[in-house]
Amino acid sequence: MRQSLLLALALASFVAGSFATSSVVMPPIRAEGEEVGLIFVPGAEIKGEAYRKTARAIQEASTMRLWVALTGNFTLGVPNPLEMKGAVEGAIKALHSAGMKSTNYMGVAHSLGGVFLSSYAINSPLKAVVLLGSYLTRPTKLRDYPKPVLTLSGELDGQTRITRVAVDYEQLVEDAKNNISSLYRTPVINIKGSCHAQFASGPMPSEVRKYDLKPAITDYEAHAFIGQYVSTFVSVTFGSVGSMVEEAKRQLVYYFKDSGKRFLPLLGVKSLDKKGSVSPWAQICQAKVAGKYLARTAINNRILQLLPFLESKPSIEKLGSGIIINTTARIDYESNPMDVSTHKESPVEIDVKMKSRDAIKKALNVTLPQFLQAIEILGLDKENNITCKDLNQIAFHLALKNSTTEAQERYTKYGRPITFKDDIVYGTGFQWSTKSMGLEESDHGLLVQGVALVTSIKSLMFPGMHYCKVLSPYRAMEWINVDSLRTHKP
Repeated sequence: MRQSLLLALALASFVAGSFATSSVVMPPIRAEGEEVGLIFVPGAEIKGEAYRKTARAIQEASTMRLWVALTGNFTLGVPNPLEMKGAVEGAIKALHSAGMKSTNYMGVAHSLGGVFLSSYAINSPLKAVVLLGSYLTRPTKLRDYPKPVLTLSGELDGQTRITRVAVDYEQLVEDAKNNISSLYRTPVINIKGSCHAQFASGPMPSEVRKYDLKPAITDYEAHAFIGQYVSTFVSVTFGSVGSMVEEAKRQLVYYFKDSGKRFLPLLGVKSLDKKGSVSPWAQICQAKVAGKYLARTAINNRILQLLPFLESKPSIEKLGSGIIINTTARIDYESNPMDVSTHKESPVEIDVKMKSRDAIKKALNVTLPQFLQAIEILGLDKENNITCKDLNQIAFHLALKNSTTEAQERYTKYGRPITFKDDIVYGTGFQWSTKSMGLEESDHGLLVQGVALVTSIKSLMFPGMHYCKVLSPYRAMEWINVDSLRTHKP
């Protein structure tokens, strides 16, 4: 998609005005009612008429008199900023030529079309926007967008992944705490079981086929849901009959809560990676290393940037009959300055600097009977041997347990599996810091390998250290809910 976009922009900059975008008008199916014009902008390399069934489903679901204009003929079939103004203004002209009298226009855009339409719409005749399998790109927040906007996502959208739209749902949850009208002005709704292609109809371009997931509902069902959700948003935004608007508001609240059944499990696990300046997952890792000594242990954590993290060392402080362990963490994310929807939202890895089990025992003045010391020396006490691999497996099981029942069943039925390799173990901090955790995806699944550094309490330099580069629980959850469900690695 990005290559098509760059080529289209380059070409459009030379030929803009040579080839006009086009519009196909669909007249209302209602003889009476308030008029609203829906102007559709397609996704990259998708024809405008591929949205005819989607538009008809919206018309059928609404009691209002809805006109539709399906725009198309963008340069190389890719909607772009240079042609957006002409496409929308041409659609408005076509609607009025066909008989529309109202000036209430709503832009409805799919995928890449939504990225550019939402930017253009800010200073345009459009009074509201609907984003189908799309979103307001960062750093724009829902509360700051100047016009009503509906963000409509698919649970099994492999191109605009549910984890990306979950970010906007999280914003909406916070906004609604302060102002309930956010649920009506900037709703974020998820369609259970639908995929990216189902916002349109017919053959999809290679980019969509490469990333998209197998839907759990039919195209007809998906279009019916789209019709229901979009028509409700139209009623709230443009309706003048009080009873109709109030009923539409109640419906949007219901859709918000229903969408939370799929968004909130993701956001709950996401919060383990980072909560303010603390990584709860890093604290859990240290707790697992502490094992049976956890009852006498408190664990602090700080998330640091690269250089401060490299310089940091975990430490132990005495606290009465117990101890406080001060740990540090670094969270490494994929670079995604353009907020591309196919990029993962979860960290590539989480690096944690902890204190070892032996260091904890020493700080607590724990001494074992002589016959138990032999067991420990021989390495027969498995509880003492928590590895980064163990922590990675815990992350996966935590993610699976917190996924929805449907997501668990999908993963078990046809998801590509995660396999955990034994840790790469280094003897120096320099070696550990320069090696990334192993994340190797293939058609067979995902291979995960932690990176470890464990020093003896008798070490002269940095005694009693336990460093791990580990899998983020949210990365495991993205794999379970999205990436594993593709038959092949994109």
